[in-house]
Amino acid sequence: MTFVLVGAGPTGVELAASLAHMVNVTLQDNFRRIDPTKANIILLDAGNRVLPTFADSVSRKVARRLEMLGVKVLTGVKVETVDDKGVIAGGSRIPSATVVWTAGVAASPIPKMLGTKTDRAGRALVDPFLKVVGAPGVFVVGDAASVVHNEHPVPGVAQAAIQEGRYVGRLIAKELKGQKIAHPFSYFDKGSMAVVGKNYAVLERGRLHTSGFLTWLVCEAQESSVSRLLGSRF
Repeated sequence: MTFVLVGAGPTGVELAASLAHMVNVTLQDNFRRIDPTKANIILLDAGNRVLPTFADSVSRKVARRLEMLGVKVLTGVKVETVDDKGVIAGGSRIPSATVVWTAGVAASPIPKMLGTKTDRAGRALVDPFLKVVGAPGVFVVGDAASVVHNEHPVPGVAQAAIQEGRYVGRLIAKELKGQKIAHPFSYFDKGSMAVVGKNYAVLERGRLHTSGFLTWLVCEAQESSVSRLLGSRF
């Protein structure tokens, strides 16, 4: 009855909120011998706040929202061990039969196979044109690439990977025609969203920070548009 989620980024926050809604509403009357509302949902992160890529004000709102839903948020706690008995975090054992890793993934091993330099996550270091440093003619995009734009790392999200892929496609096409590329890759941040349970979401784009029910409606509309687009293509 104890669920531990490791990583308080968008994935961890959304999953924790969804679990809280399930145990308190969806599954409330589905069992004879257990009471789902007595489940413990614990969200851990080694950082000092949830949603570290969002603004501080958004992070604080989301933390309060999670606590209202019954999620126990523990930040500044590093997970040292994960085993069949739960986790050891911050020197203390948290017994759990279900531990969910939501702290990200390792990069593909292919960049290391190239013998190129990589960052701590194993992503290939690329130049402003997304070319692998020291490997002419080789490009890396998406989660496998460590891209820096305006002195800030480009996040490993879908919108970044799509923009990088399109840029490299055009670059290769021009190089095959003997044309030179004058402009390096430029990332356009379309904003970030996170749904924190039913009827509540946060949205951040530049200086715009919104949260609440209306923001949730915007997120739902966006997800519906993406689903229709994917359905029409596949």
